[in-house]
Amino acid sequence: MTHTMPKLPYALEALAPHMSLETLEFHYGKHLQTYVDNLNKLIPGTQFENMSLEQIVMKSEGGIFNNAAQTWNHTFFFQTLTPEQSAIPEKLAELLTRDFGSVDAFKEQFTKAALGLFGSGWVWLVADKQHKLSIVAEPNAGNPLTKGLKPILVIDVWEHAYYIDYRNRRAAFIDAFWKLVDWNKVAERCVMKRYECTACDYIYDPEKGSPETGIAPGTPFEEIPDDWTCPICGLYKDAFKAID
Repeated sequence: MTHTMPKLPYALEALAPHMSLETLEFHYGKHLQTYVDNLNKLIPGTQFENMSLEQIVMKSEGGIFNNAAQTWNHTFFFQTLTPEQSAIPEKLAELLTRDFGSVDAFKEQFTKAALGLFGSGWVWLVADKQHKLSIVAEPNAGNPLTKGLKPILVIDVWEHAYYIDYRNRRAAFIDAFWKLVDWNKVAERCVMKRYECTACDYIYDPEKGSPETGIAPGTPFEEIPDDWTCPICGLYKDAFKAID
């Protein structure tokens, strides 16, 4: 399998003035391209040759892990940014308030972690199996997938992410980052969606689960077994559609 560069959901110059065209040309166009190229050179003839990028991150180590994880991390980072930031969705704000006290408290803790990470690495907002949110700092190419955590938001604090625009002023870069976060994308990653049966209009609400069919409250629809059926009409899971 040949891994390719991810497509950006915006033009290279669209994030200016917070992130310049020159930064994107180097950070996306050169640094990320190098990780992708190195990965494609390293995996032929190995057990990772036909694996997905996520599978490689989960199972590899050494140089293959570093290049795979940096490819995954950068893709996630760039796809979390937007030149047209919207307000934080209400459901996301509720989750951040639940686990950090308030949205502002979350930003303060995340910023502190990003400022405090020594050297190069990444700071992540993650969700655990119980859907509790927390902040994890990972040095170098670290990725929370390897710890069984679900990535929700990330900031790249490798120096190459900000040196062109901000030199050694990491704090200024972090402040600019907050102006570029796509909060709708972040919400999609951590707000559990409800699903409706297309035959009988039964609605699966993950907060309530489906105790009558053995599905505990707090279970995302994606984690329900494929052989689960609608408790009203008996249709399988693939007959449901997301409604929010």
